[in-house]
Amino acid sequence: MFKYLIAFHLFIAFLRISYILSGYIDLSTEEAQYWLWSKHLDWSYYSKPPLIAYMNAFSTAVLGDTEIGVRINAVILGFLTAVLTYITTFTVFKDHFKDKKDLEIFAFLSSIFIYGIVGYNIASIIFLTDTPLVFFWILTVLLFYRALNEKKPLLWIGTGVSAGLGFLSKFSMVFFLPPALIYVFLKKREILRERWFYISILIASLFTIPVIVWNFQHDFVTFKHVGTLEGANIKEISIKKSFQYMGDYILGQIAINSIFLFPLFLYAIIKGFRERNKNEVIYLWLFPVTVFLFFLYVAFKKRVEANWPAFGYATLYILTFYYIFLKKFYKTALTLFTLSLISIGIMFYTPVLDRIGLGNLLPPEKDPTKRLVGWKELGERVSEIVSDLPEGRYFIFSESYHIASELAFYVKGNPQTYCINLGRRMNQFDLWEGVNRFADKNYYGVYVTEWALKKEVKNSFKKLIKHERFEVRFRGKVVRRYNIFVFEGFKRIKEIRTERY
Repeated sequence: MFKYLIAFHLFIAFLRISYILSGYIDLSTEEAQYWLWSKHLDWSYYSKPPLIAYMNAFSTAVLGDTEIGVRINAVILGFLTAVLTYITTFTVFKDHFKDKKDLEIFAFLSSIFIYGIVGYNIASIIFLTDTPLVFFWILTVLLFYRALNEKKPLLWIGTGVSAGLGFLSKFSMVFFLPPALIYVFLKKREILRERWFYISILIASLFTIPVIVWNFQHDFVTFKHVGTLEGANIKEISIKKSFQYMGDYILGQIAINSIFLFPLFLYAIIKGFRERNKNEVIYLWLFPVTVFLFFLYVAFKKRVEANWPAFGYATLYILTFYYIFLKKFYKTALTLFTLSLISIGIMFYTPVLDRIGLGNLLPPEKDPTKRLVGWKELGERVSEIVSDLPEGRYFIFSESYHIASELAFYVKGNPQTYCINLGRRMNQFDLWEGVNRFADKNYYGVYVTEWALKKEVKNSFKKLIKHERFEVRFRGKVVRRYNIFVFEGFKRIKEIRTERY
């Protein structure tokens, strides 16, 4: 069975690689940013830990600074996550089946079930920090479960290393500890007397050292950033806004998982609570519920992005399929799964809606895919513009790290770009050398923005020599517009340092 499992998931990985190579979507702005980090390897970064930068550095060293060079990481980790889902399902429920073949079929189908999850499919093509986080999250779930039951030192060491690498993927890995401790307190209290349990925690803690050292050197900016995201600086809470935020949060969680499969997830959560006396059920149940409730609390104070808690749902999918298999909801589950697959397919190629006359269901202006197109063309146009400037005597900049990162990737030669601060929130560019390194050296500047020309930018040069508009068209409509300004004679720009993180 295992060879068929590998063959099936490799086939899906091949389809994903083909989709990436088709060039239908460009790198997202976050992907471009993390790629740029790989050109400035460090112990940590402003908003995220360093693992994604090192993975990008390795993959692009092999495959070049290309979309596939970045996204091959997502494809590989997506494949491994599916395989881990099989292994975790097999391990947790191995005592529930008398026939090993039935167990293998159950675990195999469980690993296929995750293809109906919106967030999983996105993370298996678009390489964001959530991708390695989810992989190490489910790996830690597996190793911790085995360590609790088998009590082997190697498993405890593996748990610590996996959790540590998860932390270096994204700080959200710290949310593994509360549900793990709750489970230990409820079901495995004897582990609290096991020294390897504490050694495992110590091993995981060692992986925080690079981040802490880096933050000590950079005024703890990551802590300030994460505190802002969590809402620590919010002093007054509007009840009306709180209900709006929580409503948006719940709808976002339904969407990031699957609108169609949501009834099955809800059933699994309710049924799992009722069967909380079963060790394997409560173990799988605690992780998604704890993560969901924490971010619901955050949503009471501020807006929560839909993907923030998504990493915590990996065991919910296993638990859900367990009840599908146990209760024999095959026809219902297959129907909902098929609908979810179709919706995901459309999500990755929305022009199909126009071809079948359903374009009004998701017009181009509201299509999320619009943020993933046009960057290559913008980079090509900027490349044409700078080709007319004296070589090595110009710099490219924006006030948006999104634009600056994309231009670094798509402009010919991958030049270092810059992101000026005229009052925006801090980002990684502020920790690197800025445009004033070119002050009073008669440099040209190419400024790309979605907004009108700001006087601070205009006054920092002697002369504006070119201005043009660039439109991004998608599905026959203009979905984004940019201004491209070319200046001569850079003097100096007075940037604004804010306390916004």
